[in-house]
Amino acid sequence: MAQMFADGRIDRNTPCKPASGGDWKTVDDYLPMLKYGTQLPPATKVPAVPPTPPPVLSSQLSQRISIVDFDIPFGSVLKIMFKWMAAGLVVFCCFLPVIFVLWLIVAAIFAALFSGAMSTFHHP
Repeated sequence: MAQMFADGRIDRNTPCKPASGGDWKTVDDYLPMLKYGTQLPPATKVPAVPPTPPPVLSSQLSQRISIVDFDIPFGSVLKIMFKWMAAGLVVFCCFLPVIFVLWLIVAAIFAALFSGAMSTFHHP
């Protein structure tokens, strides 16, 4: 327990009980001298080894999972749709000036082409 306390894996408020049985209490209740740190062993370096993943069996690779039905209340779906619509409106309003400027550029190009085509009819 003292080594675990020194390593920082447990603290004074960690619940514990004696191996022989008894009530659950905090470490501080059973070992109040740990908080003073006078008799603690030096902290040990615990190497951080990532856990090995479980082996994948060939039978697990061929299994397919399909979800057939969701039971979602209509009110929840409606709320989600209103949230998407509100988000879409905000995005549309942010891009509205860009869309307007692009529309003006396209309209100016068509106006220039149309006016050039119409001016040939006035001059023989």
